[in-house]
Amino acid sequence: MTSLPETIGYIGLLDDEDIELDSAALALSSLDHEGQDLEPYLEQLRQISDAVEAASKQSVAADLASGEGQGALLAEVIGEQLGFVGDRDSYDAPLNADMIRVLDRRRGLPVSLSILYVAAARRMGWRADALNTPSHVLVSVGPQEAFVSWCRKFGQGFKLMRTWRNGRE
Repeated sequence: MTSLPETIGYIGLLDDEDIELDSAALALSSLDHEGQDLEPYLEQLRQISDAVEAASKQSVAADLASGEGQGALLAEVIGEQLGFVGDRDSYDAPLNADMIRVLDRRRGLPVSLSILYVAAARRMGWRADALNTPSHVLVSVGPQEAFVSWCRKFGQGFKLMRTWRNGRE
């Protein structure tokens, strides 16, 4: 079994697009949880991806060709079905940035939730990125030539904010 420092060191050597964001966040979170078994959390991340994949198989393929369709599916599965939401009651609490606690509670900061959305989308083979903007975390999903940015509707998952096509809104 690979030690945690070796795992984190390995992550640092990967190209950005090769990093599984949720697994990396979980590894970093484990630094604050010495001795914590990560396998149940890794299984939960797999279940999120499996749920997105299962929902995609029930969708019309044309609907998932666009960023709008991909984002809507992610929001439905992660936000609605699985219940991952923002924590309005204790927004500034450190546990909202701690991936282990986010998975335990299904509550977190927008940046923590965006990691789950981006990782699940990438596992589906979709282009997805977290965008750093002033005071907000946005998630972009969709083909390069026509992508959608999703922003947080705090406490209720993500919602469509803007759609860009070929560089234009």
